[in-house]
Amino acid sequence: MSARRARRVGACERGEGIVSALLLLAGALLPLCFLVSLLGRVEQAQLAALEAASSAVRAAALAPDAQLAQSDADAELAAAQGETPALLTLDLGGSFTRGGELEADVSAQLPLGSLPLLGSFGTITLRTRARAPVDPYRSLPGGS
Repeated sequence: MSARRARRVGACERGEGIVSALLLLAGALLPLCFLVSLLGRVEQAQLAALEAASSAVRAAALAPDAQLAQSDADAELAAAQGETPALLTLDLGGSFTRGGELEADVSAQLPLGSLPLLGSFGTITLRTRARAPVDPYRSLPGGS
């Protein structure tokens, strides 16, 4: 009778290892899937910020004067903003003179995520910089 009872207890435990393995696998794979998704969004935001910085400083260096340089750089930033969910901000600096160098610093604020009842949590800030020379043989109004 005890052998029969032991067989019955063993029969009830069949498949328990597979269920445990599936639960463990799901517990490890789901966070990994979210992490891979986050890394993809971070890389997309980094590339968008780099492209925004380079196109903004290029547009500013080709502008006819300093005021138009800032507005052209802002227009390029607005065009790049439409391609990413990250919030892009631009800081244009440098010397807008013959032979000078302009520099665009772009920062991207990327939210980590959000939960329905708790709202959004955490942000990642990414910063890029691009430089462009102003043509030394170019005629600039009011320049030397």
